[in-house]
Amino acid sequence: MKVFIISMRNLILGGIVFLVVLVAGIVLLVKDPLHVSDSYHPGEASVTASTNSSAPPSQPSGTAKPSLNMDITVNGTTAEVSLLTQNFEFVQENGELGQTPVYGKGHAHLYLNGESKGMIYHPEFILKKLPKGEHEIRVELNYSNHLPYKVEATKKIVVK
Repeated sequence: MKVFIISMRNLILGGIVFLVVLVAGIVLLVKDPLHVSDSYHPGEASVTASTNSSAPPSQPSGTAKPSLNMDITVNGTTAEVSLLTQNFEFVQENGELGQTPVYGKGHAHLYLNGESKGMIYHPEFILKKLPKGEHEIRVELNYSNHLPYKVEATKKIVVK
């Protein structure tokens, strides 16, 4: 009988350890420890994402800095977004992480309510199935190596 009590104690202890590890794993999966919206703060110096990324090219003399405006049309739970840029051309990524950035060319990073939703390679796109309520859409222009131009546009919309 004594053997059974020791085994039961070990079984209970093992179950408790399993539950603690399970809960910790779920918390780590749900919580984004790198929270992308905290990675860019206007006014701070750029920091390369990895050692393979090349530094952004300097602005050529006589060339204006890119600018960005955003036009959004909400229809039901869909938002049609048009990015109005000057001195900037959207280019498709060719899959190379270390590609050389070209000033005035690149892509945009899209954030919805502070969370990264992906990269944009065209000046017009659609956001579908937005939940009802107020949402903040932020778009920032980036070089092909993902370093920011430090040019962004933010708009708030209401989905009814």
